[in-house]
Amino acid sequence: MHYRVPVYNYFCRMFREGGWEFIVRSNTLEKQNPHPLEFDFKEIDFSFGKYRAEINAVAPDAVILFLHLRDRIIWPLAHWLKFKNVPVVFWTKGVNLDRPDDKQSYWAYRYMHWLVDRIILYSRYEMEFIHEKHRKKVWVANNTVNFEAFPKISASREQIKREFGIPFEKVVLSVGRMGAEGGRKKIHHLIQVFNEIEAEGVGLVIVGSGMSVDWIAKMNKKNTLYLGEIHDPEDIQISKIFKMADLFSIPGHIGLGLNQAFYWGLPAVTEDGLQPPEIHYLINGRNGFIVPNNNLHELKEKLIFLLQNDEARRSFSENAKMDILRDATIYKMFLGFKGCIESL
Repeated sequence: MHYRVPVYNYFCRMFREGGWEFIVRSNTLEKQNPHPLEFDFKEIDFSFGKYRAEINAVAPDAVILFLHLRDRIIWPLAHWLKFKNVPVVFWTKGVNLDRPDDKQSYWAYRYMHWLVDRIILYSRYEMEFIHEKHRKKVWVANNTVNFEAFPKISASREQIKREFGIPFEKVVLSVGRMGAEGGRKKIHHLIQVFNEIEAEGVGLVIVGSGMSVDWIAKMNKKNTLYLGEIHDPEDIQISKIFKMADLFSIPGHIGLGLNQAFYWGLPAVTEDGLQPPEIHYLINGRNGFIVPNNNLHELKEKLIFLLQNDEARRSFSENAKMDILRDATIYKMFLGFKGCIESL
């Protein structure tokens, strides 16, 4: 996906300094990708025969598999690489966090943990999903985006609001791939909340793909604005959107949007539940709030509290920026990959 390109560009530069070439093969590059590629990339349809031929041609010293277990290609590919004595690394969350109680999925992951030579986890919190006898294989690379590729934005918040036609004094921002009917991001929870919020000058701005016609129709046009997808080669426009806002909220699967929000100093409010590893950057009561799952009343209360309490919001904002630059720099993520590869 397009946000991975600046990450892989950074990896390519850093690995090259250590004498490694970092190349990427995938079934597709997102068509809206606005970023130039610095790494060796080729699109190859998911076919075991095609990837076997490509790997034979490249003759890599190690292969990192960044695939879901539902991607059928991973099974013959991993076993063939082991047969060929090519070191195999599995970059993973440890289990399917969207279906943690699925026994079939759980044991499939356990088998893959046994099969591969190394495991790279999104955070240390997924170590609980790795059997003790396999933990010596594990390296942690805190999942993030490349903040170093973010542009400097000189425009003021007021100038940005005028540019995008945003009339609100204080803004809650939600950015992501929303999915049909609100999807796992639960954008419909925010829409429902803002149908009840009557505070003067407060508004919700939504950016991203996958918004259903039904939920767009249900938005409160007085305090909710949907801007659609925003892409540009240098990420200037989306960075302006983040700079302009006061809070960030994705009630469901918050993902890397949290990293981006914290970089711009936006406290975050989300719900407990089936959250990805990035949720661990959010410390309840310090840089944001995690409310009980599906509790729209509490979601609304925490949003209103931070919008109306400037001092609390300022403190949360400072903590958010400090915490993400401590825990989730691209260099820290790279060190996990570098350590893993060098250990082979």
